[in-house]
Amino acid sequence: MATRKVVPMKKRFRPNLALFIFLLIITYIVVLAWGYLTDEHISIYEVNTTRISDDSPLYGFILRSEEVVTTDKEGYINYYNAEGNRVGTGDVVYTLDTNGEVSNMLETLQQSDKNKESITAMREVIYSFQNNFSLSSYSQIQNLKYDINNVYFEKTNGNLYSDLNKALKSAGQDKNFIKYTSAKNGILSYAIDGYENTKKEEITPELLDQFSQTARKQTWTSELLPAGSPAYKLITDNTWSLTTRLNNDYYERLKDLDTVRITISKDGISLNAAVELWDQGDIHYVSLTTTRFMERYLNDRFLQFEFNLKTAEGLKIPNSSMLKKDYFILPAEVITRGDKGSGIIKQVRTKEGKITKQFTSLGNYFFINDKYYVDSSVVTGGDVVMNHSTGEDFIVSSTEPLQGVYCVNEGFCEFRPVDILYQNKEYTIVSDSTTGGLSAFDHIVVDPSALSDDDFI
Repeated sequence: MATRKVVPMKKRFRPNLALFIFLLIITYIVVLAWGYLTDEHISIYEVNTTRISDDSPLYGFILRSEEVVTTDKEGYINYYNAEGNRVGTGDVVYTLDTNGEVSNMLETLQQSDKNKESITAMREVIYSFQNNFSLSSYSQIQNLKYDINNVYFEKTNGNLYSDLNKALKSAGQDKNFIKYTSAKNGILSYAIDGYENTKKEEITPELLDQFSQTARKQTWTSELLPAGSPAYKLITDNTWSLTTRLNNDYYERLKDLDTVRITISKDGISLNAAVELWDQGDIHYVSLTTTRFMERYLNDRFLQFEFNLKTAEGLKIPNSSMLKKDYFILPAEVITRGDKGSGIIKQVRTKEGKITKQFTSLGNYFFINDKYYVDSSVVTGGDVVMNHSTGEDFIVSSTEPLQGVYCVNEGFCEFRPVDILYQNKEYTIVSDSTTGGLSAFDHIVVDPSALSDDDFI
């Protein structure tokens, strides 16, 4: 039986619609990817309100008018005014007794005056200490005890001296103590640090480096004190100053200033201080003098502070977003009001060659410092516009650059002018009250170098 030989037949290629659509999609994706990789991308930045400060913290040495008053006899000291109180000439500051009986009677009188107000004040002192405590200032724990005692004493002293005097007379011990009054008007302090007599000329870089090594010694004690011991300190003037050394940058910024604003790092208090510069050898120094907040820093010798020279608060934008655009300058006298808003009466030439006057809207203009900044699409150099007040002709000629950014809130580039308040290497702080300028949450182009007005994003 003969075998049959099967010969396979070639299949014809038949176009497949699904395959064609698949290849089309792949091609489209490749084109989009290539375009994305090769095109220059436009980054958008949202404007926000912030504060920039590039000033470095400095430590200043406090100078003030202060006198340490010492005891002339041995004995136990008892005080009748809280620290920080103002006393006048002749006011009783402390008494001194030789056997300690007055101290015991004084403590009894104070115990009878305990009240809720003093407890509340103590809680406030402790709360403030907790909020400001850090391991780097661990040595300040010692001062908490004195601060609490001072608050308690301030709330309970009242007519303490009068009450004590009556009690001692009743007990027949009024001759066992001596009262001491203030010889001057001033503010009381019961802490000394050994720098009370330091003069401005004695300040050196080595002294300024002691900012973390000073400790206040309390004169308030229950121990028997020998004659000549410090009893209290009296600050006789509200004027005080912070003295520190300066680098060349700060010296150049301060040399033409009479006053400067500074912020105390300890509690964020800002104040204006008078500037006094001087040199010792090749080292620059400055004294910053004020009459404010003296009592607040009564027991401080060094304070950390910052100059408010390299700081500003406003709208933060990247430096790369800014550009300059030239505008023609028009005086207010040539601006008129029409049905289409503000505009000018400009001379134009008709198709027939005749000169006629025509109202032209100003379009997107800016009014800054009593001048109108008008785009070149409205006027060009040599255009003649009419002064509507006098009827005289004004020839457009001068231009001025405006610094600004491209705002893209509406999807296209719109120029907005900016007023620079402060600038560092990366960012600029601009005013939020510039006419026609930026507001918080506006969106701007990060790099406008390849864009023009009205370009769509």
